[in-house]
Amino acid sequence: MPSPTRRRALHGVAAALVGGALAGCSGESSSTSTHPANATATGNVAFDPESYSLRNAGHGPILWSDERPTTEPGTDDGEGQRRPWDHHLFVADADDAAAVSVADVEGADGAREFLDSTDYDAATVYVERVGIGECYAQDLCRVRWSATGVDTDYARYYRDADVACETDARDVLVTLIRIPEAFDPSDVNSYGSSRGSGTCERSNEHFRRRRNETADGDSR
Repeated sequence: MPSPTRRRALHGVAAALVGGALAGCSGESSSTSTHPANATATGNVAFDPESYSLRNAGHGPILWSDERPTTEPGTDDGEGQRRPWDHHLFVADADDAAAVSVADVEGADGAREFLDSTDYDAATVYVERVGIGECYAQDLCRVRWSATGVDTDYARYYRDADVACETDARDVLVTLIRIPEAFDPSDVNSYGSSRGSGTCERSNEHFRRRRNETADGDSR
């Protein structure tokens, strides 16, 4: 069974997670990243992990733990600081899941079902909130994790041509990711996320090739 101390991690990073339903898309874009992929998560990797995404253009909070937040990402928090676009949340057991609230928006039922149907004896849900250009979408390719870090990689591409969007506008995207291991996230303090053009198939193959080359080099 997971350690009871895992719940501390939820309270340590609990904050607003916002979004609405993610639309289907196609196409490619140039490479980009939301922030440096500085997590030390190198020992464990899951390709195309189970996930569920919510997207919102209004930026209002729709997923949070415990009390509903009163500020939104990209806005002033009342003390002269701007609330960051990026944020992270762990759901490590059934009690954690029960503490998560989802606003009454499109896709909310699916997010609730994703949390409630997770086997927390075998998995941990990592929730990542990022800003994304209104004209783009992304697929989750893989997640890497260790005792102290989590690192995600996405394939980003243009949304369908019939989706109305503004090139300088930004949405908020929330992704719930099932990491296939029940672990204590209380020591996790490093997060990374990268986005590149193309498909997850190509990105994952490139990652596997680099990892194999590194392993071959270490064995010599």
